[in-house]
Amino acid sequence: MDMLISSFLDIAVDQTVDTAREFLQATNWNLEEAIQRFFSGNNNGATAAAESFNYSPLIENTPTLREWEDDDDDVHLPLPVRREVFYGENSGLYEDERDQISSSTFDSYSNNALSDLFRPPYEFLYNGPFDHAKEAGAKRNKWLLVNVQSRGEFASETLNRDTWANDIVAKMIENNFVFWQQGDHTEEGRKVCTYYKLDSRPVILVIDPITGQKMRSWNGMVQPERLLEDAMTFIDRTPSEYHSDLIRKQLERLTHRDRTEESSDTNHELKEITEETDHELLIYLPLPEEPNGNSICDKNLVCRIAIRLPDGRRIQRNFMKTDPIKLLWSFCSTQFEEAKTRAFRFRQAMPGPTKFWNYDSNLTFEESGLDNSIIALVMI
Repeated sequence: MDMLISSFLDIAVDQTVDTAREFLQATNWNLEEAIQRFFSGNNNGATAAAESFNYSPLIENTPTLREWEDDDDDVHLPLPVRREVFYGENSGLYEDERDQISSSTFDSYSNNALSDLFRPPYEFLYNGPFDHAKEAGAKRNKWLLVNVQSRGEFASETLNRDTWANDIVAKMIENNFVFWQQGDHTEEGRKVCTYYKLDSRPVILVIDPITGQKMRSWNGMVQPERLLEDAMTFIDRTPSEYHSDLIRKQLERLTHRDRTEESSDTNHELKEITEETDHELLIYLPLPEEPNGNSICDKNLVCRIAIRLPDGRRIQRNFMKTDPIKLLWSFCSTQFEEAKTRAFRFRQAMPGPTKFWNYDSNLTFEESGLDNSIIALVMI
């Protein structure tokens, strides 16, 4: 019994022996149940202890009362404690009698209290698949804030209790983000973990809803103050403003390059290209991380594209089937030098009717029929 009391006090920090004994006696000396009841009814100090201490291994390795009895025949179940304390002036019930009356409803109350304490932020949670949440972010011109949780990590629960329940954080999310939360045990959760190569949970991501690019990530429990401070970058600029700034900076770099080269021919070529393509030739979507597509599950979500370049080389890369084919231009502009300054498109490389794909297409890889295809880059 002393070891059970000691184990209780290791978890419920700064509590007294009397408190430990009271909760253990009330639960027939079941350490796990005693801890759960203590945390559900003592939120002032106990929640901080729960957040900083993982008590599952301790409970698993602590002998139960029955195991103590097997080792020592002199150990017996404790007798109920009768305290001469009244509940209310006219209740007429002693504490042990009241415990007997309320014991049938205590577990239900505790479960409801814990459920309310760690509930997800349904008030501002986007309900739908990840791709739909991304589309909603693009339509509303708001960043996509993603939280992938895990049932086995207590930090997932504390994020719900402390961070998402914070009034200031909630207001920030409602004004600036589309918030999407999912468990890693669900199909949608696994899809996001695969695409963004997430190896720890819980994790928080800021996603560009226009390109799907991961802009920022946090792992584990993130306190409200830190999240508010780190998210200021995304509060100051909407996704469309971010892309406008990106285009402006790229044009400035091109202009600076031309000036340093002091080549009038180069300046003339840049002007012609910019006028003909309305800047689309030079400004491509940011290229997200490449999905690996190793597992069977991943292969259902990922496609591989092989591209023949004008110089005879053949390059290839994985894309998500839901990605826009515009990312082909982003990829090739990093692999083929001439593609940085000249317009190009793609042609079907296999025998058959000639088919072209241009940059103005808004199709995904799955919609375009390019899934696991070989295509050729053609300069215009």
